[in-house]
Amino acid sequence: MQQKKNIHLLISLTVMVGITVLIFAFPNIKSNSSIDRDLFQISNLDKIDRVLLESPKERTDLKFNGTKWMVNGKYEADRQMITVLFATLKQTVAKRQVAVHLQDSTQKEITSHGIKVSCFEAGTLSRAIWVGGNALKTETYFQTKDGKPYLVSIPGYRVYIGSIFELPSNDWRDKRVFNFNWQNIKSLEVTFPSEPKQNFKASFKEKFFSIEDISTDTTKLDLFMDALFQLHSEKILDSLDIKNYKNDLVQQPLMEIVIQDVADRSYPLILFPPDKGSKHLVGKMNDQVVLFNPLALQGIFRKKEYFVQH
Repeated sequence: MQQKKNIHLLISLTVMVGITVLIFAFPNIKSNSSIDRDLFQISNLDKIDRVLLESPKERTDLKFNGTKWMVNGKYEADRQMITVLFATLKQTVAKRQVAVHLQDSTQKEITSHGIKVSCFEAGTLSRAIWVGGNALKTETYFQTKDGKPYLVSIPGYRVYIGSIFELPSNDWRDKRVFNFNWQNIKSLEVTFPSEPKQNFKASFKEKFFSIEDISTDTTKLDLFMDALFQLHSEKILDSLDIKNYKNDLVQQPLMEIVIQDVADRSYPLILFPPDKGSKHLVGKMNDQVVLFNPLALQGIFRKKEYFVQH
């Protein structure tokens, strides 16, 4: 059941990512309806520097620190996700009030089990909205603290708006695996536990980055490094999710990558063989467990023989 819910949320979110450019490209659509469609609009949205998402299950604090958005003050946020969030807040309009006979129950449900979205400007609360949805995740409701719930929509699109607000904290994080310029690295070591002869180490020699002990095809090495530093995980697992992948984590690793930067800091990535029937490949970065789409790893699963210049 939870898996189906996650899939539904992912589909909704994917649609929202796809329409973000269109949303910003066109002005708000106005209507002659008696409903105040801009009831939940935030007038100073471009000045909002913090969005706090609170639900009975989790608290996600998204804050701009002057240079980038952070998640819970600890992790860099996914910039695309932040763009989608603000596009959603900008374009969501009130469509109609919830039916009179359902207003009290809907209001109580949203207040008790929905998500409180608090938007701040320079430390001052600018707007607070409570967000909820129906059981089928096909309709989204907004309300102010003491106001009546409204069915909301993004004009021209059929999408479950609530999905963006229901995301767990980890899904807001930047999912890049190696988040720094690869030219700042000191060395790269790749090992294949089942094929040690294919292990290799690359480092700078006389300003050229190459693999030790072989005549290196630098074009192939550059492609490998570009793929490595563009690598994104598909999901960062929390402690509950990790329990579902215990068997993967005790297998002999498929591949291990350790990058050392010029400040002698190490960045390890361990990749494990995919479990039978699994659509994902499990990886481990220090104490963080992540999931990869196997297709995303094609460009980095390269053995020593691949780089030999002929």
